[in-house]
Amino acid sequence: MEPSRRFDLTKLIPLALVLAGVLAYINTLPNAFVFDDVPWILGNERITSLTHLGQMFTATNRPVLELTLAINYALGGEDPAGYHLTNLLIHVLAALALYGLVRRTLLLPNFVGRFHNAAPWLACAVSILWLLHPLNTQAVTYTIQRGESLMGLCYLFTLYGFLRFATAGATGGRIRWAIAGIAACWVGMGTKEVIATVPLVVLLYDLTFIAKSWREPFVRRWGVYLGLFAMWIPLAMMLRWGLSSEQVSAGLGLEAKMLSRWTYLLSQPQVITEVYLRKALWPNPLVLDYGWTPAIPEDTPPGAVAHLFTTNVLWQGALISGLFVASLWGVVRRAGWGFIGMSYFLILAPTSSLMPIADLAVEHRMYLPLIPVVLCVVLGADALLRSVIPAKAGVYGMTLVVIFSLVLGSLTMARNTAYHTRASIWDSVVLARPNNVRGWYNLGSALLDEGQQDLALQGYLKALEIMPNHAAAHYGIGTIWLEAGDLEKAIGYLNEAVRLDPKDAASHAHLGKARLFAGQYDQAEQSLREAIRLDQDYARAHEYLGLLFVARQNLDLAIESFRQAIDADPRLVTAYQNLCGALSQAGRPTEAADVADDVIRRAEELGLSEEMVRGFMDRRDRNRAQAVPTPASP
Repeated sequence: MEPSRRFDLTKLIPLALVLAGVLAYINTLPNAFVFDDVPWILGNERITSLTHLGQMFTATNRPVLELTLAINYALGGEDPAGYHLTNLLIHVLAALALYGLVRRTLLLPNFVGRFHNAAPWLACAVSILWLLHPLNTQAVTYTIQRGESLMGLCYLFTLYGFLRFATAGATGGRIRWAIAGIAACWVGMGTKEVIATVPLVVLLYDLTFIAKSWREPFVRRWGVYLGLFAMWIPLAMMLRWGLSSEQVSAGLGLEAKMLSRWTYLLSQPQVITEVYLRKALWPNPLVLDYGWTPAIPEDTPPGAVAHLFTTNVLWQGALISGLFVASLWGVVRRAGWGFIGMSYFLILAPTSSLMPIADLAVEHRMYLPLIPVVLCVVLGADALLRSVIPAKAGVYGMTLVVIFSLVLGSLTMARNTAYHTRASIWDSVVLARPNNVRGWYNLGSALLDEGQQDLALQGYLKALEIMPNHAAAHYGIGTIWLEAGDLEKAIGYLNEAVRLDPKDAASHAHLGKARLFAGQYDQAEQSLREAIRLDQDYARAHEYLGLLFVARQNLDLAIESFRQAIDADPRLVTAYQNLCGALSQAGRPTEAADVADDVIRRAEELGLSEEMVRGFMDRRDRNRAQAVPTPASP
């Protein structure tokens, strides 16, 4: 009788990774769009149709990212669930690519069979801990940071494709894997600029784990490197003549302020040590928007520079420099730990060096650099267990992995709930960073959208307490008082908003509305015309101007303004209502009835409630009755 063959449990590892990822992130599906999701998704006309493909590749440096958003829009419109499901799929695929990369690397001849039996389990440990680490939630749960996770998937698959190419036996297989790796690199180029470092990391990987000499990569694999490094040419062209999306993005409520290169560079040691490394080891609290202050602000008095340099730069810079020099020494010795350390610095280099970006510190930048940290922890723990309890190292090691996976997965699920609404994520920001003016402003805006005016007012006032010249907070407070009917306060705050930001059309428009209601017609017209000058398609400004003309009994100009408002925004229901009223007052009931009838026919398209439809039906019927002449008496 043949002995029964034991089932190979390692075959279940990919399935376990998929299930772990789904369980950790399934609660993200109902989460709302937040922060930069609004301009990138809700306010991005390019993604509303796949026919805009040409615009995606000419108007942004991240056309592949926009293409995926457009596909989501085509399948589910503005429903966040589809976008979150795609983000989850990308993250799980990245974990599977990482598993394959680590497992096959540990089985290379370079390790002389040291990890022959342990390779699948060590790769599983690295992949699942990275997959479930809550520091990755910003790249997965925050919808628009799909750019980071999708780029990460392309990055990992480029490395995996190169590994398969370099170790494949058949010529056909080598060519296929080479093409796949290069293709992943080029797709990543259209996703996010950090992919620029992948050719260097591939070369470093080759020199560390595969090549037998320093010359071998350039002699035997020059074709692959040509395909990888050629990606730099179109990427450089996009950066030179295009517009880097991340550099201009400062989020809602605060304009981007570019720091000088040296101010940005001197701040990075503190960011890397106190945010990136510390949160990798202890991910609490996590913050969507740190609002990180430069280590040495550009307006620092000369006498205080030395103190700030000692406090915020010196020891952190010494630590980072020491780690970099040690990694460089490891690279010279072609040691695995040298590759791990240097890959960390190379991946972070585009966002943590001399290239200033609007935000000094954001967690999603650690999506890929977290992998070297997890590798160090897992391989270090494995080495320690092998030396202390060699007979039970595997059992104890996997037990620790299970425990940490449960802890990290629970933390990730809890963090995902913070993104459930715009208000909840900004509430978590101000709890962690109470002096973050952008956090308080956006919390106020989110609460205002939820109809909580009193709490919104507190958020805006807190923002002004921190930054008295925050124009958007003045505007927000002004709109709250306008809605409440306190015109004096509304005009005061909106006047200040206009003074601080004279190019903001919304502030001018709402100031005009407040002045209109206060009977200040000449000043109201001046404000509204300035709003329209700044933004010809600002529908509300045209509508408020129409109301002004109604108040002045200039109905022809009122009708024209309401029609301009509808042309600018065909979904502005109040403009249709006001147009019907103006036409009726002008003695044109037939036209008013026709407008109401058109709105009724398009009720579903316009998103009208049943009550609104009944209101337009009443308008139509009254105007038609008014249009029918009364029969003459016999």
